[in-house]
Amino acid sequence: MPTVKFFIKGKANPASIHLRFVAGRKIDFKHTTYKPIDPVHWNRKAGTIKRNATFDDRLKLENNLTELRAEILKCYRTDFEQGILINSDWLKNVIIRFYKQDKNLNTQLLIDFATYHLANLPNKIQKNGTTGVSKATLQKYETNIRKLKDFEKYKGKRYLISQVNMEFHREFIAYLKDKHHLNYNSIGKYLTIIKTICLDAYRTHNIKINDSILNGNFRATREKNNFIVLNEDEINKIYEKDLSKNSYLDNARDWLIIGVWIGARVSDLLTLTKNNIKGEYIEYTAKKTEQKIVMPLHWQVSETLEKYKGEFPRKISSQKFNDYIKKVCSKAGINEMIPGKKREKIGETKEGKNIWRKKAGEYKKSDLVSTHICRRSFATNHYGKLPTPVIMSATGHKTEKMFLNYIGKAPKDNADVLAQYWKMIKSKQEKKTKMKIAN
Repeated sequence: MPTVKFFIKGKANPASIHLRFVAGRKIDFKHTTYKPIDPVHWNRKAGTIKRNATFDDRLKLENNLTELRAEILKCYRTDFEQGILINSDWLKNVIIRFYKQDKNLNTQLLIDFATYHLANLPNKIQKNGTTGVSKATLQKYETNIRKLKDFEKYKGKRYLISQVNMEFHREFIAYLKDKHHLNYNSIGKYLTIIKTICLDAYRTHNIKINDSILNGNFRATREKNNFIVLNEDEINKIYEKDLSKNSYLDNARDWLIIGVWIGARVSDLLTLTKNNIKGEYIEYTAKKTEQKIVMPLHWQVSETLEKYKGEFPRKISSQKFNDYIKKVCSKAGINEMIPGKKREKIGETKEGKNIWRKKAGEYKKSDLVSTHICRRSFATNHYGKLPTPVIMSATGHKTEKMFLNYIGKAPKDNADVLAQYWKMIKSKQEKKTKMKIAN
């Protein structure tokens, strides 16, 4: 009697659920179901989800596996009677049809597997138990696939996952640098995603990958960033600047002041309303991470809200906000020449769209100000003065490493903070000793 049994391999999280189809001695084939699961929720002996497992979409996954089993058995009975060859390709095609995937999908090919990986990201189980990824993450993977397609067209060949090696690494970097004029930090993000895709192919589908992926040689490129922030003196200059004759700049300045004291991303900042004010706090849920953020009202924020009788400033688009705060900072006298990167037009696409890239040089600080300055200024100005976890609760960073990278700090900076603290303690002790001697 034909049987379909499910199983998982290894202890990787998430693990891919595989199936084994057996119908006699000569028909014994295995294939992935393309469905992931946290191994802690899987009963390896029974080949089922544990009865006491609790996670989002559990019922949906159980039903899916039950329906897949029924589909395979139904197709076997029908196709066997019609004399259709039952082999591993037959099983693969049944599964692909069940999930309405492309029959021509070849998971050995880089772009094909990347496309499959993207399609299954909404089912990805995160380390915290949640399922799926953000819209921004999906967009990053979509952009990455477009860049890979452009690269393959340029090279005139299709790449297997096993061919993603150091030669691919070198040529892909050169292509993005020379043809797309990307900086090394942007290129590094593409390489990181490609490495993630290859590791998923290896860990969840046993697809052969190059050793350079496993031994760490295939790594992201980086270049030094000049982090532009507003210090507290500059923030005070902006706050005190009279812009009453320019209502649109006055309005943008007020949003900027709120932004630098709550550390919000611009996508969250410019959507705040009176409903987000809860007593002496501002509460909102970050769109990118879905984290709940609670921030006390800084006195400059309180006075800004009073100016609007408890409301937030007039609504403004992120693009206009980006343009206007440059003028605000210029009028506030923040015009020192500093190293940085400024967005400049470098050409046009075949469709006539402008191509913009950042060019390194010496520019007025006001020209380098962008919407990112709110969150980064908040993090930088409070670093070393408050416990790092407190600042991270406001910025929404999940790890200290991510936070330190964001503000351009290295582990030594933490050591410097500790050294300053010890000096302060020593100074206090010496002061006490001198007072005792004087008495």
